[in-house]
Amino acid sequence: MAGVEQTMWIELLGEVKAQAGDHEIVLGPPRQRAVLAILALRANQTVSRAQLIDGVWGDAAPASVEGSVHTYIHGLRRALSIADDVVLTRSGAGYQLAVGEHELDVSVVESQLSDARELARAGRGSAAADLIGRCLALWRGNPLSGLPGPFAESERVRLSELRYQLVEERAELMLACGRHRELISELCEAVEAAPFREGLRAQLMLALYRSGRRADALTEFEAARRVLADELGLDPGPALTDLHLRILRSEPELDTPTETPARTRSPVPAQLPHEAPDFIGRTEELDQLEQWCSTTRASGKALVISAIDGAGGIGKTTLAVRFARTVLENYPDGQLYLDLRGFDPNRAPLSTSDALGHLLWALGSARRRSEPDALASMYRTLLSDKRVLILLDNAVSTEQVRDLLPGTSNSLVLVTSRNRLSGLVARDGARRLTLGLLTEAEALELLRNTIGGQRVDDEVTYAAELVRLCGYLPLALRVAAEKISGDPDTSLRELVENLHAVQDRLDNLHVDDDEMTSVRSVISWSYTTLDTESARAFRLLGLVRAPRIDVHAAAALIDRPLTETSEILHALSEQHLLEPDANRYGFHDLIKVYAGEMAEIGETAEMRRRASRELMVWYLHAMRAALLRLIKDYPLPALRIPPSAHSLPEFETRESALTWYEYETKNIVALIEHAAELGEHELVWQLAWCTYNSFYSTGLMSEWIQLLTIALASTEKLPNPGARARILMFLGIGNSRLGRNDLAVAHLKRGLAAVREIDNSHLHSSMLANLASTLREMKRYEEGIAYALEAVELTTHESSHYQKAGCIDSLCELYVESGRPEQALPYAEIGLRAARACDAVLLEANMMVNVAHAYRDMGDSSKAMHEYEATLELCRRLGDRYHEALALLGTAELHRRANRYPPARKFALLALDIFVELDGEEADVARELLSSLDAEAAS
Repeated sequence: MAGVEQTMWIELLGEVKAQAGDHEIVLGPPRQRAVLAILALRANQTVSRAQLIDGVWGDAAPASVEGSVHTYIHGLRRALSIADDVVLTRSGAGYQLAVGEHELDVSVVESQLSDARELARAGRGSAAADLIGRCLALWRGNPLSGLPGPFAESERVRLSELRYQLVEERAELMLACGRHRELISELCEAVEAAPFREGLRAQLMLALYRSGRRADALTEFEAARRVLADELGLDPGPALTDLHLRILRSEPELDTPTETPARTRSPVPAQLPHEAPDFIGRTEELDQLEQWCSTTRASGKALVISAIDGAGGIGKTTLAVRFARTVLENYPDGQLYLDLRGFDPNRAPLSTSDALGHLLWALGSARRRSEPDALASMYRTLLSDKRVLILLDNAVSTEQVRDLLPGTSNSLVLVTSRNRLSGLVARDGARRLTLGLLTEAEALELLRNTIGGQRVDDEVTYAAELVRLCGYLPLALRVAAEKISGDPDTSLRELVENLHAVQDRLDNLHVDDDEMTSVRSVISWSYTTLDTESARAFRLLGLVRAPRIDVHAAAALIDRPLTETSEILHALSEQHLLEPDANRYGFHDLIKVYAGEMAEIGETAEMRRRASRELMVWYLHAMRAALLRLIKDYPLPALRIPPSAHSLPEFETRESALTWYEYETKNIVALIEHAAELGEHELVWQLAWCTYNSFYSTGLMSEWIQLLTIALASTEKLPNPGARARILMFLGIGNSRLGRNDLAVAHLKRGLAAVREIDNSHLHSSMLANLASTLREMKRYEEGIAYALEAVELTTHESSHYQKAGCIDSLCELYVESGRPEQALPYAEIGLRAARACDAVLLEANMMVNVAHAYRDMGDSSKAMHEYEATLELCRRLGDRYHEALALLGTAELHRRANRYPPARKFALLALDIFVELDGEEADVARELLSSLDAEAAS
């Protein structure tokens, strides 16, 4: 760079080059240049041979790779020797490239970007923009162009993302200081190169608008909408949509240079688990994590990924949660936590699609796509301009995690795993932190915190032996420390002798899993001192596949009164054999393994089966009770299973029932899989049937379909066509929600054939109504109306109100949508009475919207307006945003037909705001209405 004395200059932001003074250095073949790139991007740090091999060859390293590394290092050292000093040296077990801050283009960018941000904070935005412009000028094409290997691939992505981040940062500064005309050309190029980056598109739209080119700005929004829909199946995000609306309104604030596009606030998740109260040590690890994050934030890099690996029980999650809570203020857009179940002894690891579904739901998205690529794109889009802390716990592999990483995002990702996630390091730029055992001093400190410092100091030799027998493993130490603290009269010498004896007795249980060795010993030590009932409860809890259960469920499992069960669970948690979380209890997975082993030894096969079945029966009756509390007259299927002898939870309010139901659905999933293994097929399908409301509301259709597939297999082993029909109906609904309407129709028609074998008018009509609704979505109106009419005809005076309302609702929608509104009204009157009689408020709101639509389409604008207003009042009272938006959109169309364009625009914009917030597909309908209003008003 000008004005700075250099002996060397290395360029990575394009084809890799180097020069010393005026002389270009010949860097050799691609792999040799790839080695240089790794050393340069880790300048002044020691890079091991293993890191070079992973970065250049990845998993395809040949047997002779060590010799190749030596050859390339020798070649680089010879090439770089024309510089004044030798800059590539051997250091310890690796190599180090000495590079000054002004001798590497990437370092110059990072340094000048930091200076630019300081200028911006000081109010010198124009100067900051110019400095970022000089940074951008250092890019000469695709970074690390032509280099092979995982490291180059991941760095190309990172450095390309950094460039776009700089473009956006510079554009924001220039817009703020009125330099919008200068921006248009370069933003057009940037948008063409990166059409999915909504931030760039918004800046271009604003620059065009401020330059007097309103029509061009609106055209850019339409281009964004088309490309997002065609390529990703997405609508534009809230920020871009909001700017579009403000441009349509020609809001005066948009002309003010200091005004930037308003952002619609998304839900802010806060999902971090609670922090361990007895956290000890790990100061070096915490400092390392903080250093990585601070360095990355200062350099302007978009994403920090830290992979924490180590043995089970070593404290990975505890460390990750502790660090996450220390840096929360740097991530104001929320915290996501997801247990990927990589090492759960009873449940399969989460698939990428299911994991993305959970994360998208936490971010407020009602997803409509099921393909992993589409879900990943949606996830990256939602995080693109956010600072979110994401803790991915218990990952089994790099492949499980990779699609859960944000793209362009100022976020922090913490990943924990018992496996070394080498792929994240080599390809995705993660920093690996391998967690070791506690030091003896840290382990003794944990003992002091639990049993008292004086006691440790009085028997320091035996205290040291105790922590050694615990393997310095935090989990084992916590269990042992609690055991000791509960027996203050026993000396540490006696306890150490007892533990030696216990270990001798466990030799026959030892398997090749080192992490279990010390844990098994310590848990056994605690387990053998439990009273009979507590030991039995511990064993039976080891059978439970569900992650956490409450005291009511545990009472059913162990067949003890509620009060006694509560005391047992509390005693087990006091000894760290159970982990309490609010009013539920669960195991650490290693302790769960041990509890399962003890169940196999201490309980007969029949006793294990009986306890598991009793828990499943209890859950089935509890779920049915919750559903009846949520909706009066809910059509529960006939139950051939006697009720549990143990009390069910009491739901004082509808909200408490809903909260319990939504949480416990997670447990039901695990129980269904277990029930299928035990051959409890009646329980399998009945439990699966109870999950409808939860899965339908969360939109996790792929998970639900997997569960229903298990249930369908169980129904085929039962002489019960009704059970098979119910599950087929749900499979039809789930597939229809994912847009697989042909498959949905196939399931529903198969279910219809099954239900015609039995005399069940309610199930028969429900099947017909769902088939009719699916055909309506396919615009096969005549077929749909035929099935809906058949459904309504099956209802009688004795039919439940819920049955009547559901069938009529489907028919009304078909009549209105197919242009026969006058035929919808007589049915709607009956359907509304039925919906109100059973408090089915969603059905009531949907039918009220269709009544209003019917009057509107019949030309009775006065009655239509009255019905829309009544619907809006109901929806706002209920907080039903979806049907509120439908009513607003209908009101807008009513005004449009009367040529009242200003109120039509007002209501259409209100509807669009809600549909965008809900990620509703009707947002496109609202946009089309707004476009037609523009065209009609202009003509």
